[in-house]
Amino acid sequence: MNNQAITTVMFIVLAAVATVAVSKEPTESNAVLKLLQGVWEIEEGVNQGKELLEDALKGTTPVVKGKTIVTYDRDQKETYRASFTLDVTKEPVLINMVTQMKQFPDAKAFGILKFEGDDEFSLAYGLPGTPRPTKFKSPVGGKVMLFELEKEDRFDRHDIVHEHNTAVASCHHAV
Repeated sequence: MNNQAITTVMFIVLAAVATVAVSKEPTESNAVLKLLQGVWEIEEGVNQGKELLEDALKGTTPVVKGKTIVTYDRDQKETYRASFTLDVTKEPVLINMVTQMKQFPDAKAFGILKFEGDDEFSLAYGLPGTPRPTKFKSPVGGKVMLFELEKEDRFDRHDIVHEHNTAVASCHHAV
């Protein structure tokens, strides 16, 4: 084989390897994004080193739909909304969130997440204006939030809110 043929073969091999490497990331990203979809329950939370009490977490429900995360309180009022991107090429997975709330225009929070099976994940993120945490810890005096979440065995939160509003309207109409 002459040098030109070897060069051509090497180019084809390198192009094929590069294509596989590039195409792997979107597939993994889609898989992680798919795992995140749904309604979650916060099992444990730590706010800047202080453990959140069960009563404070009760009824708080994060919902992930597409590349948006919305958190509702126990009264089903929206308390947090952000769009996010993932970088699955890093271990743990990196998450970059940008708030979509009037009171916090474009506040950015950088975090890490890891899954434990398909229905549990840990999320640690720095409050806006702080660096991304490197560990799943929320030290006292730090500006890191840490959550352990478990997927709920029910349908989408939007359906729940819609059913609730429909039931309330029916009750008012019947009276």
